[in-house]
Amino acid sequence: MNIYHDLAQFYDADLKGHTEDLSLYREMAQRTGGPILEMMCGTGRVLLPLAKAGFQLTGVDLSLPMLEIARPKIAAANLNDKISLLHGDACTIALPQKHFALAFIALNSFMHLTKIADQLATLANMHRSLTSEGLLLLDLFNPDPVALAKEDNRMLLDRQYKLNERLIVKFTASESDLATQTNILTYFYDELDAEGHVTRQLSRFTIRWFYRYEIEHLLARAGFQLQAIYGSYELDSYTSESPRLLVVASPQ
Repeated sequence: MNIYHDLAQFYDADLKGHTEDLSLYREMAQRTGGPILEMMCGTGRVLLPLAKAGFQLTGVDLSLPMLEIARPKIAAANLNDKISLLHGDACTIALPQKHFALAFIALNSFMHLTKIADQLATLANMHRSLTSEGLLLLDLFNPDPVALAKEDNRMLLDRQYKLNERLIVKFTASESDLATQTNILTYFYDELDAEGHVTRQLSRFTIRWFYRYEIEHLLARAGFQLQAIYGSYELDSYTSESPRLLVVASPQ
């Protein structure tokens, strides 16, 4: 089962206030024009702002609960004519070929593909869908081996918020395996009722991080030509200390 089936109800609240990447996507959209493809689009966090800016978009996600949250938001914003949602696997979903001017995967979502075969299949699928002048953008976190080695799976308070009048307290535990370049993440969502009783929902999943030349190699194998690598949403130069690993590539 897709791990976001269970997380869908918390996803918007978890990412509320995370808007620092939106200006980058607007700039990329203005640079390329449309139509635009977002793989692993979730509940439409990036789709809606781009549609409001006038772009035509297609969003793909494997999680039906995520898409079911996105649909009423799109309708409420009167953007049904701007956004098409598709349910399917990024590796295999059938997309129009040589159609999109921009294709992207936002905020670490590509890291949920832990197998090389799935990474290549997704990149190849996006390659086929892009026009010859199109651009691909991947947003990944920049791994710090020293920090990752210190992760010991201890349970830490992440955040708390009200969700439909319910108090949600979120805890996160993370452990890393440097040999396999993976994080095993556990999210604990505690819901407190008026009497103080706690109901806990737990989700555990694995993500895989990438290093610069590894992602360049994957892109080349999928038929892409690297255009640029940036270290932040402000397009700063990529360094060891950069918070992000942002990769821009084009079909060869």
